[in-house]
Amino acid sequence: MFSTSCPQCGAPLEFRSAAAVMAVCGSCRSTLLKRGEAVERIGEMSTVFEDYSPLQLGATGRNEARRFTLLGRIQLRYDAGYWSEWYAVFEDGTFGWLSDASGQYAVTTLQDLDGKGNELPLFDRLSPGVPFEFRGLRYLASDIRTAQCVGGEGELPFRVGDGWQARVADFRYEDKFVTLDYSDADQYAGKPVVYAGESVELGTLACQGLRDEADIRESAGRYRGELSAFTCPSCGASLDCPVGVANYVICGSCHAGVDCSTELATLFSKKREVEAIETALQLGSSATFDGAKYTVLGLMRCRTPDGESSWDEYLLHNLERGFLWLVHSEGSWERVDVLSSWPMIGQDGQVLEGGKTYREHERYDAEVMYVAGAFNWRVQVGDKTSITDFTWRDFKMTRETTASEIVWSRARPLGNSKIAERFGVPELSVETANRRAAASAGSGGPERAKEGLTTTAFGPWPWIATFAMVLINFEKLFEFDGATVLVIVGMVALWAPEWIWRAFHEEPR
Repeated sequence: MFSTSCPQCGAPLEFRSAAAVMAVCGSCRSTLLKRGEAVERIGEMSTVFEDYSPLQLGATGRNEARRFTLLGRIQLRYDAGYWSEWYAVFEDGTFGWLSDASGQYAVTTLQDLDGKGNELPLFDRLSPGVPFEFRGLRYLASDIRTAQCVGGEGELPFRVGDGWQARVADFRYEDKFVTLDYSDADQYAGKPVVYAGESVELGTLACQGLRDEADIRESAGRYRGELSAFTCPSCGASLDCPVGVANYVICGSCHAGVDCSTELATLFSKKREVEAIETALQLGSSATFDGAKYTVLGLMRCRTPDGESSWDEYLLHNLERGFLWLVHSEGSWERVDVLSSWPMIGQDGQVLEGGKTYREHERYDAEVMYVAGAFNWRVQVGDKTSITDFTWRDFKMTRETTASEIVWSRARPLGNSKIAERFGVPELSVETANRRAAASAGSGGPERAKEGLTTTAFGPWPWIATFAMVLINFEKLFEFDGATVLVIVGMVALWAPEWIWRAFHEEPR
């Protein structure tokens, strides 16, 4: 440990990491560069935006049986959002990073390439989906970002100053994670520094010294999730933004985009004329999923470029559980969870996840045509995404690709009656009956609607076999002898797969 004092304000300063080359004074925000046994002031670092993360300097944890301590942080902003990188020093003296992006975490450590750095790709040649072979595994590029450092604190292993730009590319293989950091590539003939690790749940790190809600309120003056009221800079309408949860709000009156991640709300998109739409759920509506109460923060209506198909997407949030999505399309509902661990991609293009094999169903482009409410990233009318759906029975895996990232999600059907019950909107159950009647009238037969498994998962065959078995043994059924027992056993054998399948796959109340 190296101890000194800040040359600007005289406050005591400690370097607890031997790898740290600079620190931010906690008193005057001076950035101090370590030079031997002295420090030099090279500028001033902006205060990090209060993101209400439970992480803080000095917190400890364990990853792969190694203890670590968080000694520093940089906050990075890109065109559609921001994230934090926490400088983690392990008990063996090595260091790495704990990234925090809207509650999704990854731990990575510096890798020794054994002189094989020449095989690494150039940053300008990367795009989402590009493969990267690393230590016998084929990773795929998940996102490519150019970001600005907008704040920092504590110790850091490299020099960061005004205008410092991070250029990073993340690659995924299931829950494994590789980051190619090109921020200082000019010093290494255009080659990046490599970090590798895995996506993690914060609870698995056995962290101690985290901030709780009381600590957050004391430092920020308000609780995470509390509504912050302000007026739209474009039209003056009253807006609410859930503190520490979402930083971008689309005004419901003039549809201007407002950035709430700074002390003064600013516009990121101008007022626009958007035709009002009617949606099944309203902003602020609440419902219980998996025993936790979720609230609708934002809603979007999307469509295919030809305008032939459209659907509504609702962003829901719970303070402890995070985000989930509901998608409403042609009278059917799906619950959608964004995956922090990617599925396995087979060589034949199939998607393997959770013991299930999903096959490609369709590809299409989506465009945002209406948006309102609060979001944890910057979204606006006109945003475009390329989508590929993979299906297994009534379940779906979706890959969404933009110019800078790929996102995987898992969808499962929800019945209208369940949505109606959970949100207290009885009309949605009526919609189910009307849709079924319309389908029957149009096709001449009953529709197997996506009703959250309210139809028979294995089709009509159990019914047909049961009817045939009863018909064949009808005369002996009421004698209550061995034939009766065989019929009962046969019926159980026919229906057991259906019951078991429902028990494991039906959405819990």
